[in-house]
Amino acid sequence: MEKTDYILIGGGGHARVVSSIIEDQKDAQLEGFFDPNPKLKFLDGIENLGVYTPEFSPNALAIIAIGDNAIRQKLTKTIKHSFGRLVHPTAAIDRLCSLDVGTVVMHQACIQRGTQIGKHGIINTASSIDHDCVLGDFVHIAPNATLCGGVHIGHGTLIGAGTTIIPNIKIGNRVTVGAGAVVTQNIPDGATVVGNPGKIIYVNGEL
Repeated sequence: MEKTDYILIGGGGHARVVSSIIEDQKDAQLEGFFDPNPKLKFLDGIENLGVYTPEFSPNALAIIAIGDNAIRQKLTKTIKHSFGRLVHPTAAIDRLCSLDVGTVVMHQACIQRGTQIGKHGIINTASSIDHDCVLGDFVHIAPNATLCGGVHIGHGTLIGAGTTIIPNIKIGNRVTVGAGAVVTQNIPDGATVVGNPGKIIYVNGEL
């Protein structure tokens, strides 16, 4: 069986999990990873290639394996490789969902019918996204978060671990929802939300 080659951009803890997704697929292999941190020598036995080099394994698919949404977005402008997608074998994704390039779906995540996920998203471990949700580019859904049906998430937004969002809520761009929050109202761009029920404590850096 012919394998799909991947390279990773980033070599931290998030990259280790992305690497494990590649290992757990029969038709994929990790060719190498790039991280400019000189103190980082290896990623689970694979040597750090240092600063990104577009000439390395040019037919491999790239994944930006960095959890920070803004950094992922910035790095996409510097990568010459084509971007791939990764889905762990234990994830459940309905056939009528769509995942754009660069997106990673981790172990035991569930994505239900009609959901659309943009570019370079992270659907983290055991998170649940119900039917007809729409997620913008560079979104991170942290472990064990739950999005009920019809939720819309703007680009660059972080939904913290263990968060619950009730149906048909709209959350803006570059929002941060703190871990364990319960979101029961629409959230504007740039806000930070914490608590149960979720309360907006900042909007674009203002109290």
